[in-house]
Amino acid sequence: MRAGAAWGRGGSLRELRAGLSFLRSSKRAEAHERGPAAVLELQWRTMREQAAEEPDFAGFGELVEAAHAEPRLRQLYVFSSHWTLGFSSCTGYPFRVEVVIVPSHNGSPFRLKKYPLSDDVLGEAATAEEAVALAMCHLPADLGPAVAGTTEQDG
Repeated sequence: MRAGAAWGRGGSLRELRAGLSFLRSSKRAEAHERGPAAVLELQWRTMREQAAEEPDFAGFGELVEAAHAEPRLRQLYVFSSHWTLGFSSCTGYPFRVEVVIVPSHNGSPFRLKKYPLSDDVLGEAATAEEAVALAMCHLPADLGPAVAGTTEQDG
């Protein structure tokens, strides 16, 4: 009963778990509850951990670290699809994709695109750092930190 009342008034996950011992929540759900900055921190940490666990795909790890070193990219929601690193100005799916970078693999250059599965290449770079610099040129100048929500919520 207390848990239902807590849920009805918009109680926190912590309050709900206190009343419902079987209820579990993920780190991501808890981060969303704390706001976009917490979601970004968790997502970047997770992405860097995943990249470090892929020693056979060095280009991906290099790209993640180079992107993380850039403050303007670090303020965006980072995601990966088919080893392509994307950056969104919102924290929920469907994302508001700002730019994506395809990592170097087997001697290919890093490639910058507007959308993950697009054939349109905006530019190529020899290194992860150059790819990040190229991505910075394609971001809107007034782009701020990622916000909560999805591209569909923009109306």
